[in-house]
Amino acid sequence: MIEMTSARTLWAMHPAALGQLLAQASVGALLPEALRNLASLGGAQARAPADPVRDGATLIVPLNGPLSPKGSYGGTSSEKFSDVIRAAAGDDKVGVTVVHIASPGGMVWGTQEAADAAYEHRQVKPIVAVASPYAFSAAHWIATQCSAFYASTSGEVGSVGVRCGHVDMSGFEDKIGMKTTLIASSPQKIAGHPYAPLSDEDRAQMQAEIDEMNQVFAAAIARGRGIAPSAVAGLHGEGQTFSSARAAAAGVTDGVMTLRDVVAKYGSSRNRLALMRRRAEAHRVLHSI
Repeated sequence: MIEMTSARTLWAMHPAALGQLLAQASVGALLPEALRNLASLGGAQARAPADPVRDGATLIVPLNGPLSPKGSYGGTSSEKFSDVIRAAAGDDKVGVTVVHIASPGGMVWGTQEAADAAYEHRQVKPIVAVASPYAFSAAHWIATQCSAFYASTSGEVGSVGVRCGHVDMSGFEDKIGMKTTLIASSPQKIAGHPYAPLSDEDRAQMQAEIDEMNQVFAAAIARGRGIAPSAVAGLHGEGQTFSSARAAAAGVTDGVMTLRDVVAKYGSSRNRLALMRRRAEAHRVLHSI
């Protein structure tokens, strides 16, 4: 069951969306193989990732659904997203890249690379993110690396933080008269396994991994938004979400704008140049302090 194999994976995803994703995957794992293949085929057709759209000098890049390596959960592939963003930065015909986000976040794996691709892009030309309607956790991470970050009128952002988990199957095994014994070359090879309660040592190791990656998350937000790392938790929160109006008022985003508004505004070369200058000046001021 994927609940067991993925619980210890580090996630940067809205908790409700993650719970639903893991529950659906767990139920799917219980289906006979023929039915599972049929269900996955239909799902793949229904959730085919959208392709970038060109509008003059504007490239609109979608970031939809769960973010994961290879698009494993039917959403956006972090590798493909990074490749598209890097290609846009080097394309002379692209004046601005707009990242259209409708994502609850996803796996930590691949997110840092995707965020770095967005940050590198903005050193060359503007890249603007718009949460339409939401950009949570890993998607929020990526959006903060762009030249500007907006949320649509009814949009929502936030859910900053990292989590993982542990599934204890020992009680279930007792009920069905089953006992699993793991044999490994060292205790670390089976650390946190699901066939016994989580040990204090393994819990401490998992917490250390979460804390380490959460620091990377916060450092990226600080870099992207031009603020001190110590200010990230106070502004962007530690798991809570923000309406577009609250996010704009607090400085979490740069304002409330729909995708249509963003495309119209940054279709102007004058506005693109002004954005680049504004970000360059903010970077200079931050590093002169």
